[in-house]
Amino acid sequence: MRIAAIGCLGCVLALSGCSHSSRQLQALSAVGAIQQDAPVKATVQMQIAAPPAKVWDLLIDAPAWPSWCPQIESVKAPGELEMGTRFVWKSGGTTIHSEVHLLEPDRRLSWTGTASPARAIHLWELKATPDGGTLVTVKESMTGPLMAWLYSSDKLAASETVWLTALKNAAEKKP
Repeated sequence: MRIAAIGCLGCVLALSGCSHSSRQLQALSAVGAIQQDAPVKATVQMQIAAPPAKVWDLLIDAPAWPSWCPQIESVKAPGELEMGTRFVWKSGGTTIHSEVHLLEPDRRLSWTGTASPARAIHLWELKATPDGGTLVTVKESMTGPLMAWLYSSDKLAASETVWLTALKNAAEKKP
């Protein structure tokens, strides 16, 4: 009976998104990809009436995120985000340990994050638009034991929309 229970637990874990190791998630993040087979994932886009450089400056200044994004409670980072930067942040009462794996100025930023039991890839893509603005695309995938039952893709998309709206408001704010 015990062997059957262990086998059943293994099936549940495999079906709930434990298939990728942290190293595999880091490799995906480094090339600007999320985990396509993750049980929880979202892609959200928003047009911002500000140039990519201004949007970029807000994104890489992680310690300042709480000043313009109400869902982010705190960020502990050594300064602006750079390749390999490790930072700890808190959002919605959850502490997340992250590391930057891709940084292409004014274009793409990606990190992995862990918050028990979740492991995530978070990717920002910025594209200049003909009107001088920026099309921002956020992609995120989350995996981990029972992740699909703990958090939904719809809830993740709603959270990303809140963050993008806050970024839009901060970037479009007149100096």
